[in-house]
Amino acid sequence: MPRTTPRGLMAACLVLALSACGSGTPEPAAGSLVPGAEQRHATQLRPGDCLVSIPGDLIATLVPCGNPHAAEFGMIYVVPEGPWPGTERATREAKSFCAPRLRVKADRRHEIEVSALPPIEEEWPRHRTAYCVAVARQGQLVGRVLE
Repeated sequence: MPRTTPRGLMAACLVLALSACGSGTPEPAAGSLVPGAEQRHATQLRPGDCLVSIPGDLIATLVPCGNPHAAEFGMIYVVPEGPWPGTERATREAKSFCAPRLRVKADRRHEIEVSALPPIEEEWPRHRTAYCVAVARQGQLVGRVLE
């Protein structure tokens, strides 16, 4: 069995550590094959932003609305203070608040329904914001659906 010197051992550890880190090049964002796609936390969404999918972790991949997308962000709803209401209840409350307030283009109403990205339990009660979105009833949306 060959002997390993401390210097050789350090070199081997360094090679192993660097290979575990990857190439240093960040992974492309989901949807980044679409020109103009970018990722943002839901707190950075602006009305009219179009989301590739409905994120469970509140990190949204945005695309230009002329591309196929799952949802269009419209407004926020702040869930009332108190103990964690649960994901379903927070979503239901947000949808009840947002549904009559989202301004959907008249000629697109038949295509969408209102949904919400609820707060995350791990961030409760510091972050109580739900994000109201218009989602496609079937398939995906193309173009803006909110006024």
